[in-house]
Amino acid sequence: MENRVSRVSLLPGSMKAHPVIIALIVYAVTMGAQQYDVTSFGAVGDAVSLDTAAIQRTIDACADGGGGKVVFPKGVYLSGSIVLKSKVTLLVTPEATLLGSKNIQDYSTGRLLQANGASDITIEGGGTIDGQGDSFWVKKDKEYVGEPWHGTAQFNYTAQKRPSFIHLLRSTNIIIRNITLTNSASWTVHMQRCMNVLAENVTIRNFLYGPNTDGFDVNSCVDVTIRGCDIITGDDGIVLKSTEPGHDHPSRNILAERCRIWSACNGLKIGTETHDSFENIVFRDIHLYSDTDIALDRTLAGVAIESVDGSHLSGIFVSNITMSNMKAPIFIRLGHRGRDQVAPKVPGKIENVVMKNITAKRSMFTSSITGIPGYSVGNGISLSGITLEYEGGEGTGSVRRDVPDKECVAKYPEAQMFGQLPAYGLYIRHAKGISVSDMYLSYLEADARPAIILDDVRASTIERAAARSSTGEHPFIWAIDSREITVRGCSAPPGVKTFVTVEGDGASAAMVTLTDNRIPAGVTPLAVRSAEDVLAELPLFTERSRGVVVIDPTRMKIVAPMTVNRDPSFPTACIETPAAKARDAGFAQCRFTVSEDGEYVIRVRAFSARGEEDTFYASVDGGEISVSDVLKKGEWAWDFVRSRVNDKTVPEARTTYRLTKGTHILKIQNRESGTKIGTIVVMEKDAVCELNGL
Repeated sequence: MENRVSRVSLLPGSMKAHPVIIALIVYAVTMGAQQYDVTSFGAVGDAVSLDTAAIQRTIDACADGGGGKVVFPKGVYLSGSIVLKSKVTLLVTPEATLLGSKNIQDYSTGRLLQANGASDITIEGGGTIDGQGDSFWVKKDKEYVGEPWHGTAQFNYTAQKRPSFIHLLRSTNIIIRNITLTNSASWTVHMQRCMNVLAENVTIRNFLYGPNTDGFDVNSCVDVTIRGCDIITGDDGIVLKSTEPGHDHPSRNILAERCRIWSACNGLKIGTETHDSFENIVFRDIHLYSDTDIALDRTLAGVAIESVDGSHLSGIFVSNITMSNMKAPIFIRLGHRGRDQVAPKVPGKIENVVMKNITAKRSMFTSSITGIPGYSVGNGISLSGITLEYEGGEGTGSVRRDVPDKECVAKYPEAQMFGQLPAYGLYIRHAKGISVSDMYLSYLEADARPAIILDDVRASTIERAAARSSTGEHPFIWAIDSREITVRGCSAPPGVKTFVTVEGDGASAAMVTLTDNRIPAGVTPLAVRSAEDVLAELPLFTERSRGVVVIDPTRMKIVAPMTVNRDPSFPTACIETPAAKARDAGFAQCRFTVSEDGEYVIRVRAFSARGEEDTFYASVDGGEISVSDVLKKGEWAWDFVRSRVNDKTVPEARTTYRLTKGTHILKIQNRESGTKIGTIVVMEKDAVCELNGL
């Protein structure tokens, strides 16, 4: 075990939820029921002898006798797969440990504990179930070296073939309480299509670097309560899923309350697999924390609510949540992977989400609510009583940072998926019917970004919002191509020069209403920037000869972390997002003019050292994005912008742009950091152009 992880105890000694003395009382009271001692059926409990068969004989005898309690007295019981039966209570006493085998061959069902179609099952007793999961992971030879906010601790480990821990399938009336579950090899407690489940006073202690070691996975279940649990784990703490395609397995009436969670992934989550609907989901009175300064060990999102496989999420209530040291406090994402999705293969919906009384201190990353082009997230998403504190420290270069959009529609949803966002507090895009009230945003280190950005937002209200003093260069709220926006009763932060900036056409400004706000004298209440104003900021390149435009990328408008660098093997400067920076981060943009209508191609003089640094994005006028691979490695060479075919590189698949006479916009965006681009040529498809001198 690494030193940095050993600080997280895997033992129950510090538990407050169910101290040993309480467990002893529970044990004494329940021993009066019909009981079956595993040692009477041949279990040894010496941590060496394999007790699987003896434990299973005990469970079978208990079930055949009409039910009762299978008792594990003091000892360490080494076991492989165990099948639980109806009306059986697994009573692991306070001085007993059920120890999962390190040998994958001992897991005939692929699980340590499994129930299939059973009912009236209880796991309790104050003892410990230890999966020895770290026996099934191997540390990678090369540690993760990317942006610390982008990765998690499990990036440094590879999982081997491994068992799951507790899997309850199509079972009813399940109780898991007063038990410690530790060192799971994968999902710790997986409930799948179950009904009437109570998990209470459960302590979960998994390694922060453990791959896929979710705490509770509630998969297409109805009537589930998770209460008073204390969770430390490497993957999602409490996560609701719908992994099976189809619409006959909704998730409904699920409550998680009074828990403490430290996850190196997401604390509370709905998703990622979201095939069927989620209704009446409640998260309340929960503390989320990361007791570390190590970025890879910090929680990705405190609360993540996602629909990416066509699911309808409605009736989600999140209240009285405290957070400390998250990467991002709030992440709401409507995407569309369409993976294994049944017809119609269209995006789902996220609506009627109420989040109130949420406080987060020292977060690294902006909270966001995002949909996708043509499919808005919203209709009844409400945030109230929200206090969010961020680390801050971003400069003005982050404000104009491009936020990936179309290329992220099918991307795996995580709070860091867009890179650093251009607002420091709250970023909302492709949304409608959003209500934000009584919100306070602040940072620990001065930040140049606006507090709030609205991009393609409709019919939404920001009320009684305030923020810490601003650097003054950018507004408190920045609205881009948004309509029917009301800003009411808000306070302009000290030092801000503009209260609200509206970017778009004249209709956008007319559709933003300011009411009863506290705006000091000298602060501009509403500033308007037209689309023409924004475009005018981009450098303009004209034809060098008919049908040929040569573009020096170092003169394009460049957004960090893309930058201008010098390569000794190239005669002039070039642009690149330096290696080890995040994927999809940084871009360069410019205008160019052509004198005739026609079909055009784009050629680039590029350098890629290796296959992991050979891809960039290109688009014209915001149209289809070409995923372009540089074919030659290790040398500067001319290549075409092309798009993959069935996700494969096809050298002949050159992208053709049908351009009209006039001005167009070119955007070159990083996909894999390390790709260098020295010269760009936009040329008619059939034009002859001498490239050697460029």
